[in-house]
Amino acid sequence: MLPVLQLGPLALPTYPLALILAGWVALSVAGRAAKRLGVDPDHIYNAGLYGFIAAVVGGRLAHVVVYWSAYRSQPLEIFGFNTTAFLLWPAILAGLIVAGLYVYRRRLPLLAMLDAFAPGLLVGLAIAAVGAFLAGRNPGAASSLPWAVEQWGLRRHPVQLYEAAGLLAVAALTWRLTGHAREGATFLCALAGWGLVTWFVEAFRAPELSQTILGGLRLMQVVGLLAALLALLGFRRMVSNVEAPQEPAAPDA
Repeated sequence: MLPVLQLGPLALPTYPLALILAGWVALSVAGRAAKRLGVDPDHIYNAGLYGFIAAVVGGRLAHVVVYWSAYRSQPLEIFGFNTTAFLLWPAILAGLIVAGLYVYRRRLPLLAMLDAFAPGLLVGLAIAAVGAFLAGRNPGAASSLPWAVEQWGLRRHPVQLYEAAGLLAVAALTWRLTGHAREGATFLCALAGWGLVTWFVEAFRAPELSQTILGGLRLMQVVGLLAALLALLGFRRMVSNVEAPQEPAAPDA
């Protein structure tokens, strides 16, 4: 693994670097997708940047609130740079809210914006998964397969690479759909693909790292299946909304 990238006297942690690269690539891909859809790429960059800043601040503040007892005695640690002092889901929620407000206030076409962001977000998540692999974060379950890797004293599934490969495959599909499918279909395809990849990959995650609900179901597998189901319902509604041929009006008596 490569948790730290050594550049002369500088020791740079690879995971934060991967996250920065993921954000930059995600916005670049989304900007190119926006051009295909006739959306001003500047709106993509602005919404993405504001959402990213909100996610960083929101994830950090959520960690402070949850672990306030630890920060109370050392309040300056609130402003410290610690990539582990961060809560993912509050960060995602904060980023989505701020990006959504940007779209709403400027009356931008929501479905077109979602379609533009879809392939970029998938590529960004794939890069983040590779960064997690290099840093040894979120490792896989123990495995004796030939391609198992050594992490934390055990040979394990390279689950982060499984995730990256799956997400890139879905990203390639959504990129092909961009501009050639009905409005909203690209986003629904990305949502379904992410859900199925998450459901599959989580089965190979180290069990001690997986949160469980309802007597043993892995939380992220449930989230993945719900995302895929939501996408299928969206497709069903899209098909049902296709206008049927109108019957000719009856002649006046």
